Amino acid sequence: MAVAGGGAAERAAMAGATGFLVLLAAALMFAGAVLGSESRAVLVGAPMSIADNDEGLQRALHFAMAEYNRASNDMYSSRVVRIISAKRQIVSGIKYIMEVEIGRTTCPKPVADLQSCAFHDEPQMAKRATCNFVVYVVPWLNQMKLQKSSCQ
Repeated sequence: MAVAGGGAAERAAMAGATGFLVLLAAALMFAGAVLGSESRAVLVGAPMSIADNDEGLQRALHFAMAEYNRASNDMYSSRVVRIISAKRQIVSGIKYIMEVEIGRTTCPKPVADLQSCAFHDEPQMAKRATCNFVVYVVPWLNQMKLQKSSCQ
């Protein structure tokens, strides 16, 4: 009988140890998932949000608006009303990814200083659009290219 009782105690201890190992494995998997998601948030080469006043962003946005106005058939120039979102991605250069709201100004094309142009406030002349621009910059080659321009 003593042998049978000892076997039951060993089985109970083994079941307890197995349960502990299952809980430990689950905890380690959970910790790995949490830590893994944190490292994914800062992937090298992933687009990162940047401040609206970032100097490189402002240059890229100025370039995008100049290209937009050059390609537009509108007789008036448009300019940025507000920046909705802005990201920078480091690739073989720098890619600026922007979503902006633009508005028609009172200045006919071409205009030297777009920032001094007021927006139309008459309903039939006022025109607003949301645009997505992607500007690729290679600073060391002094190159800038508008890769994407779409407005709605």
